[in-house]
Amino acid sequence: MKRSVIVGMICMFVVAGMSNLYAQQNRGQRGQRSEQCRKGMRCNLSDSQKEQMKEVRTKYAKQTLDIKNELNELQAKQQTLVSAEKPNQSQVYANIDKMTALKKELHLQKLDMRMEMRSFLTEEQLLRADARPNHRKGMKQGRGGKKGMAQGRMHGKRGHGQMQGKRGMGAQKGMQAGKGKRNMLDLSDDQQAKMKELRLAHMKDTKSLRDEAEELRLKQRNLMTDENPDKKVLIANVNRLADIQNTLAKKRYEHQMEVREILDEDQLVIFMSRAGKGKGFHRGHGKW
Repeated sequence: MKRSVIVGMICMFVVAGMSNLYAQQNRGQRGQRSEQCRKGMRCNLSDSQKEQMKEVRTKYAKQTLDIKNELNELQAKQQTLVSAEKPNQSQVYANIDKMTALKKELHLQKLDMRMEMRSFLTEEQLLRADARPNHRKGMKQGRGGKKGMAQGRMHGKRGHGQMQGKRGMGAQKGMQAGKGKRNMLDLSDDQQAKMKELRLAHMKDTKSLRDEAEELRLKQRNLMTDENPDKKVLIANVNRLADIQNTLAKKRYEHQMEVREILDEDQLVIFMSRAGKGKGFHRGHGKW
């Protein structure tokens, strides 16, 4: 009896090890195919097409350089504004509006770049590009498709579930980061309770907007894999995402002001020294 149990356990470990090895091999193969496609090998780009792609990327880089520089300056200014002893709300909101306009312009420029690049490809190349595992995610594509792991189109519950799962992981990381900040501030039990209440209220207040933004990103990715993407709809999605991110950024500022009300003088100094260093406009709520 014991011998049978031991043999059974050994078989289980062997099967599990083989499954893990197979999964690792698959991931390696997918990564290799993605890298080949990025370099134009798997998508079989001609020399002429490669040159056209390079020209478009260069043109886009030149067109957006000043915009990116200005956006970086505004983000630095935002940190200064929100960490002031008595922030000026009208100045903060005006700065958020400027950042929103610049980020929207960047995404519209990216949209034009992608549309122009797709115009160089044949039908077969488009199918290969849209189906590759490392297909660039929505509005976050770049020359190398940073962290783009969306596998072509995501349909129905499966796609929605994947987005919900990523959103949940992000929220969990945010809560863990928030707990570290609370410990750093040495909050009392009463302050921690108030902080939790404010955080939950903020999450409830922004949930519908965050959900809408996720749906728009998914819609945007799906639209870009259509045979003839509707540019008017794509632009409309960018405009709506800009409005949502603008509202979320202002709501986050309001939330920070409420948090500051429950802190004492020393805690406030620490809090303000870290204001804007977390997932602010251009990372957390500013994610496009």
